Order: sequence, then C-alpha cells, then structure tokens
Amino acid sequence: MFIFINIILLLSGINKINGDDGRAGASASSTDVGVGCFSGDSLVILNNGQQKQIDHLKTADEILGVNHFKIIPSEMIIMLDKQTSKQGKFYTFITDSGHKISLTSLHLIPIKYNNNNKIDYIPAKDLQLNDKLYVIINGKLKSSPVRNITIEIKRGYFAPLTMTGTLFVNNVLSSCYASAKSHKWAHLFLTPFRWYYKIGRFFSINQPFGNYQTDGIHWIFEIIYKFVNYIQPSILHQL
Repeated sequence: MFIFINIILLLSGINKINGDDGRAGASASSTDVGVGCFSGDSLVILNNGQQKQIDHLKTADEILGVNHFKIIPSEMIIMLDKQTSKQGKFYTFITDSGHKISLTSLHLIPIKYNNNNKIDYIPAKDLQLNDKLYVIINGKLKSSPVRNITIEIKRGYFAPLTMTGTLFVNNVLSSCYASAKSHKWAHLFLTPFRWYYKIGRFFSINQPFGNYQTDGIHWIFEIIYKFVNYIQPSILHQL
C-alpha cells in the first residue's frame, strides 16, 4: 500500500506547497496552488518551431522536450492543473542568455551538474545564482547561469504533462513534475499513464483522459490527492 501511495503522489505531483527555508514560496493555503505549475504568461515551443501560450495547449499538441540531451517532439498528455484567473507565487529566474522562466516553489527544474554533462533536477526554491539552466540557443541545447532571482505574484498557472516528462517553457528546459525528490522515478512511475494514453490514441480516442476544459485540478488527480491526504498526508510534503 505504501508503494502504491507513493506512486500516486509522484504521478500527480500534487502537494500543499509551503516553503520551509524562510523564503516566500507558493502556498496552497494562500494561493490555492495545488500542483507545481508554470505561470500563465509562459510560452511553450511547438515541434514546428512556433510558440504557443501555455493556457492554449491541447491534448496531443507536439511540443519540444528532451531525452538524453536530445531535443525531441513530445505530445502533451493532460493538463494536471488549469487556473486562468487565480494568483500564485512564482520563483522567476533570468539567465545570462536573457531566458526567463517562472515556477512555483516545488516544481522541479534541471540544472547542469558540476559542469559535467549531467542533469540534476531540483525544486525551484533551491535554485541559486550561477546555477546553470538548460536553454535553447540557435536551435541547440546550451547551458546558461542564473543571474537574477525574484519572487512574483502572477495571475494564472498551468501544469501540462508530456510524454517525455519535460518541456521547454520560454526556451528553458523544465520538468513536468513537482514535489517528488526524483524526476527519474516520477517519470518511471508515470509509465502506466503513458501506456494508457498511447493505447487510447492508437484507437483514435482524441481525449484518453476525458475532455477537460474547465479550471481546476483534473478530477483524476483531485481524487488521487484526496485519497493520499486521507491515507498518509505526511508524504504530501516531501522535499
């Protein structure tokens, strides 16, 4: 049962976000952010090279992600959370290359590890100046150090989930997952969902997880959250 609960938690990325390091973080009690999210003003890169506002993403949209340092197309499976009008607290990072991204506190973001070709995923709240983010420059994956960090209140937040578990937001590489300690394990535990999506699409089902147009956490993950919160709420605060 414990393993099952952890799988559910990692699949959803749902948590009651509370900063514990003395810095302001996205708080579910104050901003109703339930899933690690991107700000509503974010742009996502499509496989055709065009950019699309994150709130306009639809199931099966082909957007760019990364697999083993290779930029590849990745379908958008589901929007875990969608809030067009609510506000949230975001950590906003600007790199030396001028790239900018805004994330809630426990959303995972990859950094270049020890100047080697290794990716280390850390929560946004733990990112520090001079940590190197992965960005797209002239169509290629490069790293660029963070030169500015601010905490902002923004309106609208969205949490798309892709087949690769990664996506580029404003040309900055990010994970789709939040709350989990390990991006790798979170993506592994999501394998059944990806299989289900692939099977549904194979049989020409346009919305394998249902047509979800209204604001809020997707009902599937809302049920998961309530279940986990009832059985073992302590694991909802993993860092």
